[in-house]
Amino acid sequence: MIQKKLEPGSLYNELDLNADGVVDDSELNVAEALSQHEKADAQRRMAWVAMVSMLIFTAALFLPIFPDGRIKALADLFGLFYIGQAGVVGAYMGMTAYMNVRKSK
Repeated sequence: MIQKKLEPGSLYNELDLNADGVVDDSELNVAEALSQHEKADAQRRMAWVAMVSMLIFTAALFLPIFPDGRIKALADLFGLFYIGQAGVVGAYMGMTAYMNVRKSK
């Protein structure tokens, strides 16, 4: 069987972990696992930012610097903000649980 070699300036040179000039299936699997790990980290950071933003937003609303009239006028937008942020957190937790159950089968 003929093995495929990489060109000198190929974008896939970084995937060649053992520097033999050939990217085999195991090296591609490692690259895919790293990509999945980076995606999971980004999703985890998004969920944490959403949770922290809800906490900071709630704390800011209780400060006396905002007049009651402004808070009442923007109450509908505040509700949408909480629903959106809770949706991000819920989707992250739900998909994490689903993926863990799927892996265990």
